[in-house]
Amino acid sequence: MSISILPGIRSSSEKQPKIRENGRKAEHSIKNVTIVYNFMTDLDKLYRITIENSTAIQGYRKRYVFDQLLKLLSSQIAGKKPVFLLSGLRGIGKTTLMLQLFKELKDSFYFSADSILVRTESIYSVVEQAVRGGYRNIFIDEIHKYPKWVDELKNIYDNFNIQIVGSGSSTIAIKKGSLILGRRAIDITISNLTFGEYVYLQDGNRHVAKLETILNKKSTITWLAENSAIEKHYHGYIQNGGFPLNLIEKRGIFKVIKKMIYEDALAEFNLTEIKVDVAERLLGFLSLSKLGEFSYTSFSSLSGYSKSTVYEVVKMLVEVGILVSLEEKNPRSKAKATIKLLFSHPNLRSAFAQELMGEAEVGALREEYFVFHMLNLGYAVFIPKKSKKTADYEVIIDNSSVIFEIGGSSKNKKQLPEGVGYTLDDENLKVLGFVQKSSQK
Repeated sequence: MSISILPGIRSSSEKQPKIRENGRKAEHSIKNVTIVYNFMTDLDKLYRITIENSTAIQGYRKRYVFDQLLKLLSSQIAGKKPVFLLSGLRGIGKTTLMLQLFKELKDSFYFSADSILVRTESIYSVVEQAVRGGYRNIFIDEIHKYPKWVDELKNIYDNFNIQIVGSGSSTIAIKKGSLILGRRAIDITISNLTFGEYVYLQDGNRHVAKLETILNKKSTITWLAENSAIEKHYHGYIQNGGFPLNLIEKRGIFKVIKKMIYEDALAEFNLTEIKVDVAERLLGFLSLSKLGEFSYTSFSSLSGYSKSTVYEVVKMLVEVGILVSLEEKNPRSKAKATIKLLFSHPNLRSAFAQELMGEAEVGALREEYFVFHMLNLGYAVFIPKKSKKTADYEVIIDNSSVIFEIGGSSKNKKQLPEGVGYTLDDENLKVLGFVQKSSQK
């Protein structure tokens, strides 16, 4: 807060002045005296905090998406650049990513919307001050915690020709905000670490595989023989490798799940105590069960809650990113469609099962590993239609349906409908973790 005293003070014994607040200014009006308080964020303090935080992570390896974002932010385009909003599960490194980009880009300014230095201001006014200070790349973390952040971003986009990157720990809040902002914003989803990226962050070696390699057993064996150092990381990745290293601490990933329910879902949905209870029971039930068809009716009877309540909770858990719901490619009826509920990453199943003093079923972890990596590569994944022999998944690759059966070394083509498709065991799955999107190669 800066104080300007204009000349003409008469006496300290003058009657106490009334305070009139107007935006970021408050004036004490006395005869011939005006004391103006300018409530302004101290940009230097915010900048110093950012430098300290970015220095603390300077030894961290950068995620694969860093280069893509840096290229995107550095590109020259006609007209205004859209606001980029980074969404994704809590704890996957969005803040670290923004700090690394801040250090790389010239004329950058970073602040967190929940900082005590920002709470007395609006996001708009902080950005306005930063722009006047010569900054052109503005990074705003925890942006969703500011009550009217969407309106503020609209005004910032309309009034300034700068680059804004925003992010927050609530993926559903960021995605909803992006939809409201429309053409002004682009939502960029930051996924959990793939197995390949996890190995890279561990030892600095970047291994790359092709999808066709996992479809041929000899090619798979050859690739593993040539990249044998990766195998020691496989089981560790399944347990907790989808998140950066700082979350490997005991219960770290479970705490992420709890916050997603008690903070993110609570803020974005009409969440009652009943729905919280259903969510916890459902996640506990799934974490200790084998993967298979999920029945709303059966779980409703088991839990004692209505089918409609169970349906609403499942929808919520899918939207916040904890669960993934898969169905047939062309179900006859949406109301009667068969679905399969999976955790969005095997780490979440493992963490919840451990919290319940149990152990996640190995087959379920394998399948979630497979689905996570296929979805991350951009492929649509479905459950095959029922038949005498029904495989685990149907994946659309290059406009063709490819059938997969996931399991241990005992799996074979006899379990595939008409013997058509592929069986993937742990060796194939290890290689799958190193297949990259074309944009990452």
